[in-house]
Amino acid sequence: MNNVSEIASIRRLLKSAWTPFFTRFGKLTPIQICAIPKVLNGRNIVIASPTASGKTEAVMAPLAEQFLSKQWNGLAILYVVPTRALANDTIMRIEGPLRDMGITAVLKHGDKPKLSTKLPNCLITTPESLDSLICRRPKAFLNLQAIILDEIHVLDNTYRGDQLRLLIHRLRGESYNSSFSVYLLSATLSDPVQIAQRYVDNFEVINVPSQREIEYSFLKSHTEIFDFARDKKLKKILCFCNKRETVETVAAELTQFWKNYPVMAHHGSLSRQIREETEKVMKETKVAVCVATSTLEIGIDIGDIDLVVLIDIPWSISALLQRIGRGNRRRGIIRSLGIAKTEEERFILEQMFKSAISGFLPEVTYQPDLSVAVQQSLSYLYQHPEGIIKKEIINILSPICNEYETALILKNLEQKDWLVSRIGKLYPSTKLMDKGERGYIHSNIPDSQDYTVIDIDSGHEIGVIAGAFDDVFILAQRAWQVIAIEGNIIKARRFKGKAPAPLFIKHRDIGVFYYLLPPELKRLKSNTCK
Repeated sequence: MNNVSEIASIRRLLKSAWTPFFTRFGKLTPIQICAIPKVLNGRNIVIASPTASGKTEAVMAPLAEQFLSKQWNGLAILYVVPTRALANDTIMRIEGPLRDMGITAVLKHGDKPKLSTKLPNCLITTPESLDSLICRRPKAFLNLQAIILDEIHVLDNTYRGDQLRLLIHRLRGESYNSSFSVYLLSATLSDPVQIAQRYVDNFEVINVPSQREIEYSFLKSHTEIFDFARDKKLKKILCFCNKRETVETVAAELTQFWKNYPVMAHHGSLSRQIREETEKVMKETKVAVCVATSTLEIGIDIGDIDLVVLIDIPWSISALLQRIGRGNRRRGIIRSLGIAKTEEERFILEQMFKSAISGFLPEVTYQPDLSVAVQQSLSYLYQHPEGIIKKEIINILSPICNEYETALILKNLEQKDWLVSRIGKLYPSTKLMDKGERGYIHSNIPDSQDYTVIDIDSGHEIGVIAGAFDDVFILAQRAWQVIAIEGNIIKARRFKGKAPAPLFIKHRDIGVFYYLLPPELKRLKSNTCK
């Protein structure tokens, strides 16, 4: 069957969803042609295809069609993303088409924690907010039919991915349909089969490689980047750094070159308002420069990018592919530059680009983070103040730890007054219930001592810094002078002159509940982790 007849066939199958989802595009992408019929058949699917290839619509359109044809009701579709920014971008993409079909979609994450009594038909959320909702409103998932795990490579093989694994395991016990469908989406998966097996059984992999040519060059300085962009008449440039402080420093330096361009910064320590303004400028303007961390690696729509610049060597080949994949989304060539100040850096980048072009992604050894077993034990106990039998916890934790390890964890939690054992059942302690009421048990992301920076003149929040900082520092590409520090609030005023970037503490690689593991399992973890 050729593409024309395949598209015609899909159009007939999507009686209600075709117009709202695809009329504005005028055609289907290769991944949509492959995936839509399989989603309509209820298959569990792993979709591996390039950035901006239409993965979201490839799953959401046929699910919306099924919602109407099979008369689903209540909260039927769960869409899980790794970041709030991606959640916000996703709702903007799918809310309109779903609304046209009479299907409701809402957000639930840290910035939008409330969920009305009347449930939506589609919920877009993060693993931590999902954890909270399962504990507080488990009956919300009675009619669940499908879960979409977007940008799964960001979560997998981390404590957040392990938490998501166990939450899916718990959802099967809450839904009338324990065999609900699961869809994993990503542009970069080293081993789709191995990764998918952690989240779902009986699945099919659809892998559509990028058809875009990768064109790359190496330069040594910001001056050379500016000259290159000017000579090629490139108007929208996205620069990636590995660290937040580097973003601030580079953005300030590039402002001196691109005086007639808006030069923006984007990283996780900036306020939501500033991040969203940066995304809006990049999406809506024709001329702009943005310097970002991995916050812009994943599928937030920032329009078409003429050039991607790698200021730092990416952490991995997967990260390199994610970063350069943001460029030239509507054309057949990805144009990218790498900053290589030494021959060694040039050699490393060259090898990474060659691997990316060949399609090779090195496999990463998986090891579950047992701090998640602690966090999920607390979460499940909080959900069931009426008490549970030990076998329930053993079953919940079985994807990541065995019965012996579970017994050690529960014994340690009892000794530390997090649970109470009575007459063959386990109950949450008063301490656990108090922590749960305040929402402290749903996230396994470690906290760092951080400070919210407030512009003393406008009263606006600028962002968050942590660790060491001077009396004068850069944030959001501007220099600020500390006027006063009150608790974790820094009151600052604009400063004229040069300033260093503050330090931004990187989250640890293990979950925050690691400290509640019994000593035997802590040793096991430290002996085997990388």
